[in-house]
Amino acid sequence: MSIDAAVRPIEDKLLVFCRAEALFCPGDTVIAACSGGADSVAMLLFLARCRAALGITLKAAHVDHGIRGQASRDDAAFVAGLCRQEGIELFLYDAAAEGVAVPAHPGEDWARRLRYGWFDALAAQQGAKIALAHTMNDQAETLLFRLARGSGVRGMGGMAPCRGAYRRPFLCLTRAETERYCQALGQGYVQDATNLDETYARNRLRRQAVPALLEVNPAALFAADRFARRMRELDAWLRQQGRELLAAAKDPGGFRLETLRDAPAPVLEAALLQLLAQNGCAPQEKRVQALCGLVRSGGGCVQAAKRLRFLAANGHLVCDVEPAMPAPRPAAPQPALPGKYRLPGGYRLTLEIFPAEKYEKFIKNAPNFKKDLNSCADYDKIGKNLLLRTRQPGDRYAPRSRCGHKSLKKYFNEQAVPLRERALLPLLACGSEVVWLWGSGFAGGLAPEAGTRNVLLVQCPAKTDEEP
Repeated sequence: MSIDAAVRPIEDKLLVFCRAEALFCPGDTVIAACSGGADSVAMLLFLARCRAALGITLKAAHVDHGIRGQASRDDAAFVAGLCRQEGIELFLYDAAAEGVAVPAHPGEDWARRLRYGWFDALAAQQGAKIALAHTMNDQAETLLFRLARGSGVRGMGGMAPCRGAYRRPFLCLTRAETERYCQALGQGYVQDATNLDETYARNRLRRQAVPALLEVNPAALFAADRFARRMRELDAWLRQQGRELLAAAKDPGGFRLETLRDAPAPVLEAALLQLLAQNGCAPQEKRVQALCGLVRSGGGCVQAAKRLRFLAANGHLVCDVEPAMPAPRPAAPQPALPGKYRLPGGYRLTLEIFPAEKYEKFIKNAPNFKKDLNSCADYDKIGKNLLLRTRQPGDRYAPRSRCGHKSLKKYFNEQAVPLRERALLPLLACGSEVVWLWGSGFAGGLAPEAGTRNVLLVQCPAKTDEEP
């Protein structure tokens, strides 16, 4: 059998699916997410072979999470080689090079958040759609996983062919078909050993539950795909009914409880799901059921989130949203002179400069201070243009415990400093050189020593919630 005869039926099926689901438009830039496995390699080859028929510009992306060491680097090299062979531009994300610290026990959720976070940024930067190689097998695994954890109609819709910038052109194929496609084209692919590790829940479903379903019904994957499609259609109908219910119940006092109560339970739940989402609250099942109970009882209160509660009183359901406090702005850079400072975010610190003789006496008479000598530095080793400020692009820091500098961004990533805290974290810097950092102390090479004449002491009382 010729290559064309072997691959044409699969490519025809994929083209019909892409057009029926309106996955791509002529002129689209499409970035194929390629791990190097059979599914993603087959998708990359299909899009490369059929890019003219689809009218797209094709690029590729690969994520090295940094979890599997040399095996991960080998996968990245394989994908890079395949892209060179096909003349496809490749975007490579190397988590280690970006300073991302891998948790002690990285799970599927951690890797997924990292991967999709970068894909989101890449799609926005390139004005592109991201193609994912999920197949019918992945769809069945997703349905089983959500069913086991508890899911409603929306969750049982599984993975949609289109979601935001994401496209799934392979949802009409089985995994066996992607492997046959690669084989017909004579293209190898990599095998991820972690796919055999049954400590991961999805792998157990893949290796145990799905084969059991196929024994019951050889067409189980097609049945699961058909079920998910029907659930998506039902969810779309329920969403529309929910919108109409909210519109009908709305009046100046809130939402009329009588109108809400008269609606069928699935429509009421759909309406309350949308009400939660509109107010920035994750639409969890327990919250929806709590609101349903509130509507039926006609009185009471449900605290849906920290700043969001729903009240039922006087025949109305009312959303009570407490305004979020605006994030404080960082203080402007200022000369680091001796004195006490109160800074945005509740940070307080005291700067003191004294002669070395006092330093010796200070060490002897302050036993608690011995636990953190990193609060002192040889003042004469520090440049005279010392500023008290917060982070700026290009900042570098050299921790005492390590050799060499690194970008402050990488250091924050390694230390798992929460993103919400980074903008306000106080530091002392000369130019882009960070010499002292809140929570980490002075940089290496600045400790007082024999010959030190003047000592800079930084003391940090406990952080408060008060603003200056």
